[in-house]
Amino acid sequence: MLRFIVRRVVRGLVALFLFQSLLFGLVHALPYDFSAFVLAPPDRRAFIQHELGLDRPLREQYVRWLSGFARLDLGTSYLFWPTPVSEVLFSRLARTLLLFLSAAVLAYLLGIWLGKVIAWRRGGLAEVGVTLGGVAAYTSFAPWLGFVMINVFGWYLDWLPYQRLINPNIWFNVPVAADVLLAALLVTVGLAFGGLLLVRQALRCVRARRWRWGAQAGVLLAMGSGAWWWWSRSGLGYLALDVLAHLALPLTTVVLLSFGETMMLMRTAMLETLGEDYVLMARAKGLPDKIIRDRHVARNAILPVITRLALNLPFVLVGSLVIERVFMWHAMGQVVFLAVEFQDIPVLLGVLSVVGVLTLIAHAVLDVVYIYLDPRMRYAGGG
Repeated sequence: MLRFIVRRVVRGLVALFLFQSLLFGLVHALPYDFSAFVLAPPDRRAFIQHELGLDRPLREQYVRWLSGFARLDLGTSYLFWPTPVSEVLFSRLARTLLLFLSAAVLAYLLGIWLGKVIAWRRGGLAEVGVTLGGVAAYTSFAPWLGFVMINVFGWYLDWLPYQRLINPNIWFNVPVAADVLLAALLVTVGLAFGGLLLVRQALRCVRARRWRWGAQAGVLLAMGSGAWWWWSRSGLGYLALDVLAHLALPLTTVVLLSFGETMMLMRTAMLETLGEDYVLMARAKGLPDKIIRDRHVARNAILPVITRLALNLPFVLVGSLVIERVFMWHAMGQVVFLAVEFQDIPVLLGVLSVVGVLTLIAHAVLDVVYIYLDPRMRYAGGG
């Protein structure tokens, strides 16, 4: 096992070097440079090129950038000069994760649950309705769905705010920046979700379903009350509610656009697992349908779904320019768009490098987990 891990790490480092080299070459193959967007005389443009290092040979730029990346230095943004690229990314990280990471997790949870239900109840109206609804939402044109949500719930019903990250009238002269509060809100949501997972794992030994659900509801209520108490005492509760109100419509839109793929993948995996011998054996033993579905079929069918989730999570950092523009939720997608539009190469390289590193880490972790869980792969891998 240790030998396999070492070999996998070495392969990952080689793949990272090749990825970074290819990324640098493709980005610098773009036909323009940043100084071309500056309305200035030629001598002024030459000075800008010299200050940014654009007049140096491409090989020297490559070595300089790769050595900085090895030191975790992503360089300095051209467009937001002299702000480091890491600060540019961190300034949009909280709002990106709060919307797109939360939407990804909710979409996968919803898709897994619905896929499990419709695979177990084949041929009914529930399967037809849920399948049509999920596929219709998944194949919808994202701007159209966003405008529908805004028209219905924002304009006609007037239930939720539909544009911008915050309400400027509420946030006038407040003692905290919006991104700081977003980060605190993201930490609160993460702690609540992690605590709920730990509670569910701890209560698995409780056999009575009623007691287990009651205990989970009680713990969830206690965590919600504790979070509300903390935000109320901090004096920032009304600001958090304003952010959550603005978050509701874009979050719902992204979930609707995403859960259908997970649902169909879970349904397919469930149907393939239903024909396995151990499922027939469980039926022969007279086990209840719920136990067969949850502990025998779904537990084995969920592995490809979790794999897809782990591989897709790094791309959450890129955001979605379409959703951000529709709801005026200026996050990482806008940063990437501006970097492409104005040839801000350090920002573009920084975003794509972070996504690439996280993707390689996800691949390596999944390989190790597969080897650990499956003895056949462990034997084949020489661990």
